[in-house]
Amino acid sequence: MSDLDEFKATYFDECSELLLELEEQFSAIQEGDRDGDRLNAVFRAIHSIKGGGGAFGFDALVKFAHSFETLLDYVRDGRVELSEDVVVLCIRSIDIVADFVTAAREGETLAADYGAVEKAQFDALARGEVAGAPAPASNEVPMDDFDIDFTPVAVNFDASKPMASVAPSADGASVWTIRFTPFSTLYERANDPLLLFRELGLLGEMSVEPDLAPIPELAAFEPFAVYCSWTISLVSDKASEETIREVFEFVDGDCEIIIEKGEAAPVVIEDDLPSFAALAEEAKADRKFVANGEPDDIAVPDAVAPVARAAQAEPAPAFAPNVVPMAAKPAEPAEETGSGRPVGMSSIRVDLDKVDRVVNMVGELVITQSMLTQQMDDAIRDRYQELVRGIEVLAQTTRGLQDAVMAIRAQPVKSVFSRMPRLVRELASKTGKKIKLETIGENTEIDKTVIEQLSDPLTHMVRNSADHGIESPDKRTARGKPEIGTVRLSAEQAGGNILIIVEDDGGGINRERVLEIARDRGVVGPDQQLTDEQIDNLIFAPGFSTASEVSDISGRGVGMDVVLSNIKKIGGSVHVRSWTGKGTRMTLRLPLTLAVLDVMLVKVGGSPYVIPLSSIVETIQNSRADFGHMPSGGKVLQVRGEYVQVVDLADRFEMISQKEEAEGFVVLCEAEGNSKIALVVDDIIGQQQVVIKSLEENFERIDGIAGGTILGDGNVALIVDVQSLKSGNAHQNAA
Repeated sequence: MSDLDEFKATYFDECSELLLELEEQFSAIQEGDRDGDRLNAVFRAIHSIKGGGGAFGFDALVKFAHSFETLLDYVRDGRVELSEDVVVLCIRSIDIVADFVTAAREGETLAADYGAVEKAQFDALARGEVAGAPAPASNEVPMDDFDIDFTPVAVNFDASKPMASVAPSADGASVWTIRFTPFSTLYERANDPLLLFRELGLLGEMSVEPDLAPIPELAAFEPFAVYCSWTISLVSDKASEETIREVFEFVDGDCEIIIEKGEAAPVVIEDDLPSFAALAEEAKADRKFVANGEPDDIAVPDAVAPVARAAQAEPAPAFAPNVVPMAAKPAEPAEETGSGRPVGMSSIRVDLDKVDRVVNMVGELVITQSMLTQQMDDAIRDRYQELVRGIEVLAQTTRGLQDAVMAIRAQPVKSVFSRMPRLVRELASKTGKKIKLETIGENTEIDKTVIEQLSDPLTHMVRNSADHGIESPDKRTARGKPEIGTVRLSAEQAGGNILIIVEDDGGGINRERVLEIARDRGVVGPDQQLTDEQIDNLIFAPGFSTASEVSDISGRGVGMDVVLSNIKKIGGSVHVRSWTGKGTRMTLRLPLTLAVLDVMLVKVGGSPYVIPLSSIVETIQNSRADFGHMPSGGKVLQVRGEYVQVVDLADRFEMISQKEEAEGFVVLCEAEGNSKIALVVDDIIGQQQVVIKSLEENFERIDGIAGGTILGDGNVALIVDVQSLKSGNAHQNAA
């Protein structure tokens, strides 16, 4: 991969984060939070996407993002009202920006008029052509009057030529001196100092003088080095330190800014020099612009490069220095650790493949540590105490390393949850329902690999709740419910699992209709009797749908099938519980990580199996267990007044038990919905950590088995899928 490809990959990663931030910020804005920080955040996000796109020549993306950015800038300034229609337009346009980014990543070209309607609306709002949107002030030229090609343009500076002077005197005005020193990162992000100067010039009369002294001889010139800085004089009666800083806030960290304030002094304008307004017009005419997609070949005039120089008749006033770091707000005091070092929010971007390699090595280390532990018998422990102590320390260190690596891979589910509010709003609009979404536990962390598989299942689950669950406002009112329905999306950690719950207060599952449709389609036999739980789970059957008509929301019967298949692929399970007239709850039980698991090692028919420790409630010797039999012949276990289904793993996997029934053990496990299942095994070996290996990738999927692992002695052990054993009855050989 070339350096340019690496830069592009980094840019696209940043775009994903910025688009996610846009979704979150606009969701809050639509809820009524119109805080200025949110408007600044969305402006910065679009500005960054546009800037990077310009650096790589993604012209279509840049043009659309530029119009988007212009509108947001006018909204920040109060020149365009942030009405509900404007917010909806912005939210819709986020998808268009995302499509442009995707097209740029994949090397594809979208239709020439893609996003043209939204762009035209942006431009109309910015020009004040839409009712309620004030037109720009007469002395301001809207940036959307022309499209700028952000391709870097060489500007020839000639220090021998005189500078244009544009610093007239102003009664009651203050004189500000701004020393602007850009860093190389400013240009790497496709920022243009000329645009910053132009915006600064809106605050008053301005002159700019470049410092060209650091420019070396040609032989020593580094193409990507930064040699030029500028000193800017600004005469204004409305500028303040804060408003000046706001001009540069979007290059925060990419430059050094020093601001000094003094009182205005009389100045003399050289008659033969053009005014700043004339220079701006000349810049507009001569700079390399793009009109209708075709760039002009006119070079930038030398006069534009050094924008202006003040020619003062009297000595410069004495300025009171006020040097400040570039920051939008005063920094909060940094929290310190015990070592006295501040706790910062610094981070680095690491390719996930590199993290996965570390995870794999940690897994091998766990296996090696387990192997060493198994080699120690009582004689070795008595004779080599230091060796034993060292292996115990190794075990602790390995566990700490594993936890640290898992923490690196962990991400909050917020990245998936944040996409749902807009989905609910769109569904409410299409269905004519009133729906609000509540989210709980957004900061619950889960393995990144698991999160990547969550988006589609959650989308289908939320869509199902909104379309099939929540009733129309009229029906809700008739049933004595609030006309606004609620969909609640929550996440929490439960042992070694993450529970993600989608719950609604709708009408619940119409079990009679579900069973009728299932029998009509042959999913259920005509005489087969099902429990309420089994009927509820029919919604996950392939091709099953209760919708009477096919629409762009539902009706094809593929949504909930996708949920079940995708969740099973990552070792998770889905449980549905519904209450007629009150609502439905769908629970996803997901593994906290797909790498290392705490398990109990058991023996069945002479072969080792592992049961996830997070599922185990207790273990009981068979001789002390209270077994019973159902009329159908199945075995049940009575535990503290509760009857629990019993599954003999030897029978389940068609193996021959090597112990008498009374000598075995019962492992009581917790399944979905607080239900339990009792697994009968021949022997219990002990607890340990194992590295999870996918059975589907290396062999094929086996019902009742969640995966495999390699033990310390080199043998392969299969990981028992507790939930699958509870819901299935078919026998399948897993030995």
